[in-house]
Amino acid sequence: MDNKSFKVLGLVIALGALGMSAQSAIADEDRFYIAPGVQWMDFDSARQSDDEFGYTIGLGYGLSDNLALELNHANLKMNTLAGMERLRSIRLDAIYKLDNSVGVLSPYFAAGLGHTHFYSNDDTTMNAGAGLTYRFNDRVEWRASARTFYGFDDGTYDFGIDTGLVFHLGEARSRAPEVAPTPAPAPAAPVVVDTDGDGVPDNRDDCPNTPRTYAVDDRGCPIMIEEVARIELNVEFAFDSAEVPAAYFDEIRRVADFMNANEDTVASLEGHTDSVGSEEYNQGLSERRAAAVRQVLIDRFDISSARVTSTGYGESQPVASNATATGRERNRRVESVLTSTVQRPQTRN
Repeated sequence: MDNKSFKVLGLVIALGALGMSAQSAIADEDRFYIAPGVQWMDFDSARQSDDEFGYTIGLGYGLSDNLALELNHANLKMNTLAGMERLRSIRLDAIYKLDNSVGVLSPYFAAGLGHTHFYSNDDTTMNAGAGLTYRFNDRVEWRASARTFYGFDDGTYDFGIDTGLVFHLGEARSRAPEVAPTPAPAPAAPVVVDTDGDGVPDNRDDCPNTPRTYAVDDRGCPIMIEEVARIELNVEFAFDSAEVPAAYFDEIRRVADFMNANEDTVASLEGHTDSVGSEEYNQGLSERRAAAVRQVLIDRFDISSARVTSTGYGESQPVASNATATGRERNRRVESVLTSTVQRPQTRN
């Protein structure tokens, strides 16, 4: 394995260390998965073999949402000076996913032990490396990694790059929401008859059967208060893209639910870009981004087109500095703020 291979591995590990912005991981604990893929190997010069491709197949189990054990089998051909050989290996890897992101990708580290069989000999190997994943949905993700393979018996360093799909089996576990305890009902006034327990005697109660959790006036009727309900939407896009990332569909769904619950609301979507490219091009790109989020609300969540407008502002309204990659990423966005005035009964203290 040459110095160039070590540099490539170092770059992948560095990418994994860069992803330090927290994001929620999909619950993969107690789930099996299968992982078919392909692998390219840059063999140590001592093996006297050309670089070769082969296939891999893995069976894994999630010990937690971040840590998995995977049994992996690889089958590659080797074109050596002695002729064609076939490399078959089996290894047990530990894969640790970070709760971080590099754009739309998530980094992970991998290490493990294995056994490699050639036609001519066997070798015990250790591997270590890092990679990136992209989650399509709860069941399917793409991943790729770069690894160094050390052969204990032969004293060799091989370098490999693999990529493939991961198919998670079963359903992700759900977390039960915390339920606030129901306040204890206020005791009825002694002697005086108060059927609904609101603190107002029946002979003065103009609103019988009021729920006991409601605060009432001196006539026994609920005291109504006005509140301003508010929800914000912020969808970030890949560079030079107007395709809405699937990772934001849940956030858009929450906006749709808010609009369904508050029929007087209208969503005004504002599209923006970073400063890369001409102003004219960025203006059109911002309009396409806003229109794309609008279509998701209309087509996917059945929001009336009359209740959603979209406007592009190009690169004119940045929320962060365009001098950094992080700032440009924040500026590639569609945002909106929705509010609605609602009335609800005041609850008892």
